[in-house]
Amino acid sequence: MIRVINIGLVVIIGVVTTACTTTTTSTMGPEGASPTVADSRKDKKKSKQDALELYIKLGLGYIRENNRKGARFNLQKALAIDNRSAAAHDGLALLYQLEKENDLAEEHYRKALKYDPDFTRARNNYAAFLLRAGEYEKAHKQFLIAAKDLDYDRRSRVYVSIGVTATHLGHTEEAVSAWEKAINLDPEMSPAYFELAKAYFEANNLPRAKIYLDDYSELAGPTAQGLWLGVRIERAFGNKDGEASKGLALKKLFPYSLEYLEYREWLKKP
Repeated sequence: MIRVINIGLVVIIGVVTTACTTTTTSTMGPEGASPTVADSRKDKKKSKQDALELYIKLGLGYIRENNRKGARFNLQKALAIDNRSAAAHDGLALLYQLEKENDLAEEHYRKALKYDPDFTRARNNYAAFLLRAGEYEKAHKQFLIAAKDLDYDRRSRVYVSIGVTATHLGHTEEAVSAWEKAINLDPEMSPAYFELAKAYFEANNLPRAKIYLDDYSELAGPTAQGLWLGVRIERAFGNKDGEASKGLALKKLFPYSLEYLEYREWLKKP
């Protein structure tokens, strides 16, 4: 498969106009090159750009399929065309992240942002990488920068992440504001509803916790985390039937989840 793709891309790169091989002073343009030579250069540049974009697209596709060999081949080909391609460095960073090569992943994330500081997708990916590594302050800073891009198609998700990092940093009010912003941007952003439900439950604001959890459940359907939080909210309201119903659903639907194990231990408490 890789060999076939390579041949196809060689064809793309090699498409160069060669209709005219001589020039005369009478056809020279203002830049000192004939129209045919200028067109040839444009065609060659476009062919290289097309090949670069195709290699990156293929590389990211292979990452989604967890085909790491195919991803590496195509992303390295992309960098061979343009070693300053932010998208190619971002792709390699994702690949190294999958392979737990964290130093290399961070190196390529930094290169992506060095070559294109406005590349929000790479910044969001880098911030998520830092979040998973427990670098909450650094991640928070990167998410805040990413959120400034009003045209980023995953901006609502960025605000969910801002809320998560703010929580880790002890900034509860900022977290709540971020999750509310996420919902304003995308009313179907279910993780934001869950985070708000959890935050209000922990603040003992049970009515608001219940409202947000119901909204979350309507969007996401039954989940282990939603049912487990629901059990505790129903207990706090003194609704024994609701507590039992959600506990039974948790046992039936998610018997091997961490939430169910926590629920079983919780039931043992007096």
